Formats: sequence, C-alpha cells, structure tokens
Amino acid sequence: MRTAGPIRIAISRHWSLAWPLIIANAATPLLGLADAAIAGHLDSAYYLAAVTVGAELFAVFFGAFNFLRMGTTGLVAQATGAQNPKIGLETLGNALLLGLVIGLCLIGIGWAGIPTALALADPAADLVDPLRGYLEIRIYGAPASLMLFAVSGWLIGLGRTREALYLAVGINAVNILLNFVFAIGLGLNAKGIAIGTVIAEVLGIFYGFYWVKTLHPQASIIRLYKPMSERMLQLLRLNGPLFLRTIALQTVFVTLSVYAARIGVTEAAAVGLFLVLLATAAYALDGFAFASEIEAGRQLGAGQVREFVHGLWAGAIVTVLCTICIIGVIGLFGGSIIELLTQHTGVQSESQRLLQWFGVILAALCLSYWLDGVFVGLTRSVDMCISMVVATGLGWFGVLQLVSTDRVDGLFIAFFSFGVLRTLTLGSRLPAALRQLRSQAANHPTKYGPV
Repeated sequence: MRTAGPIRIAISRHWSLAWPLIIANAATPLLGLADAAIAGHLDSAYYLAAVTVGAELFAVFFGAFNFLRMGTTGLVAQATGAQNPKIGLETLGNALLLGLVIGLCLIGIGWAGIPTALALADPAADLVDPLRGYLEIRIYGAPASLMLFAVSGWLIGLGRTREALYLAVGINAVNILLNFVFAIGLGLNAKGIAIGTVIAEVLGIFYGFYWVKTLHPQASIIRLYKPMSERMLQLLRLNGPLFLRTIALQTVFVTLSVYAARIGVTEAAAVGLFLVLLATAAYALDGFAFASEIEAGRQLGAGQVREFVHGLWAGAIVTVLCTICIIGVIGLFGGSIIELLTQHTGVQSESQRLLQWFGVILAALCLSYWLDGVFVGLTRSVDMCISMVVATGLGWFGVLQLVSTDRVDGLFIAFFSFGVLRTLTLGSRLPAALRQLRSQAANHPTKYGPV
C-alpha cells in the first residue's frame, strides 16, 4: 500500500505529540487523590467530604469554560501550520483577556450564588461550614484557572506538548505541597487546601508567561491584549458553540449520576466508580485527541490535504489500538481495581457486574474523542455543538423515555446510545470538512485562513 509509509510516519508523529499530554492528563486525578489523602488525615471526616465535594463542583463549574483551551488550540495550530506565529500570539492574548474577564465575573457570581447553592443542596449540618469556606476561597482562583486553559491551549496548538506537560506537572506539584503546608502544617484544614490551590493556580499563570517569553523572547504579554479585535471576535464566534457543547455533555454525566442516586446508594456508588474508570480511559484517549487537534490545525493552516488525510488515518488507528488495550486491561484487572477502590462488598459486587458495560460503552465513545480533536483543529465548533446537542437530546434523553430508569442497565443503554449517536453525527460531518479543506487548499494553497 503506497500510503502505508506516510501513515506510519503520521502515527509516530501522533505518539510523540500525545505521550506528554497523556502524562499531563494523568496529573489531574493524582492531584485529586493527593488532596483526598491530605483531607483524610485532618481531624474530622467532614473536611474530607468538603474537599472532595467542593473540588468536584469546581471541576464541573470551571470545566464548562474549557472552550478557552479548545478554541485557542485550533486557531494556534492553524497559525503554526501557516507559519504565522503573530496570529498565534494574538490568539493567546485575547484568550487570556477573555479568561480574565470571565473569571472575574465568576467571582461575583460565585459569592452571590454559593449561599443559594448550599441551601438547595441542603448538605449535612456538619458539612455546611467547611464546604462554604472551601467554596468561598476556591472561587478566587477562577481568573487564573481560566487563563491557564488559554496558556495550555496555546502550547498544545504550537505542538509544544512537553512544555504543556511541564506546566501541568509543575502546577500540580506546587499545589500538593502548598495544600499540605496550609491544611496540615498551619492547621487551616479544608480552607488550607482551597488557599493552596488558588495560590498554585496564580503561580501557574506566571509559569505559563515564562514559557511564552522563552518560546517568543520578543513577545510582550501586555501588547497581546487586543479587545474586540478581529482575533477576539474570532474567538467569540468559535467559543460560543463550544460552550453550549460542553454544557450538553456535562448535563449527560450529571443526570446519569442523579438517576443512579435515585435508584439507591449502592448503585450510585457503583456508577461513580464506573465513571472514574471511564474518565481514566478518557485521559489516555484525550492525549491522542489533542495530537489530532495539532495535526488537523497545522495541515489546514498549511493547506496540505494529503498530510491531513494521513493524519486522520493515524489518529483513528492509534485511538482504536489504545482503546483495545484499555478494554483488555479492564477485562483482566477490573475486578481487582474495584476491590482496591472500595471495601464495601455490595458496591464491589455491583461495580464488577457493571464492568460488562465498560468495553461496549468505551468502544462507542472512543472515536468521538478522536473526532473531537479533528474538529477542534479545524475550528468547526458549530458541527461539534450540533452533534453533541443531537446526541444528548435523542441518544440520552430520548432513549431514557424508552427504557426503565429504575435499573442501572437501563441508564447504560441510554448512555451507550448517546455515545453511538455522538460518534455517528460528528463523523457524518467529516466528508464536508474534507471537501472544504480541499476547496480552500485549491484557492489558497499556502495562505492561512481559519474555517
């Protein structure tokens, strides 16, 4: 096969881009485990509950603004392919400004909304004060957290995945150290963990600026900000659909957990462990999806259709191979992993029963991760939004109307349908994206022009 050689080269390129990002992604759950371990050694169990619940709330809350990372990556990758670093720097500057403004707004919203959220959640009386203290401090990290999305997206868009790894690992290492010092060393308990996290995020911004100056010594961070410029309007047009897409995706996971909680405590815990395993698999697959973002954006920016097709094959192949390996590992060791994660026999039994769904659901979802990466690189955010809304509305909520929601298996049938529809609807838009790339390459073979 004549194209076997170029595809092998593309696979090698994908791997070199992906492995630092896979390690960087792994740092996120490790930080959560470290925080849980620190909180678990404080005086009372409700500090552990406050930290774990609060951290999960902020993961969902801040995760809704991950479009700052995705949009930045796509535009910067295209600028890199077109050999126009100026556009990449302008994109970074405007993404940083957008993250700062949104983050400051979230501080105000958070202070007004935290009491209301606690009242609606109605947690146990012992949990109210430590949880409120954790939330009220962590919200101050919103600007830094969102700006870090922009810096990470810029580094990934440049293909500087090792630097993105250094940034993620550096922030998490400092975070763990500060959390230990403030929570245990200074006796500030859950508030100490929140303070340590906020400081680590702020320091992470300065570390990110260090990489900007290292990679572009002549760049001025202040001059990068150009409010309401062409680049800012471009980001806003791109990020709006990505924001709606993220909301739709998170709605699926939140409602899955809610339905499971209605069934029973054991079932809710088992579904929670299932989602932990699924998220761990997604961290590995996201590394290859990020590599597809870089490759697709570069080839679009350079107008190289043939290399783009080779990259498509490479991304699909490594995604499928990685998925097979993950399913094999869970098939062999899933039961033992469940036993390590919980000592409750009822939860162990239900979790091990649900493992029969793991391979089926991951197989349905795996190519959607790869397709997300391709469409981020092509900056086709409207396609991504429509695909996710259709999959959520028909595949998830639609199927929930047809199955029994008082059994976990019924919920997983709907979840599987969501995964299949998410992959098929986005995949159906790939030929149109390829036609547009060919048309653009024919008209402007070397000129950068975002979709």
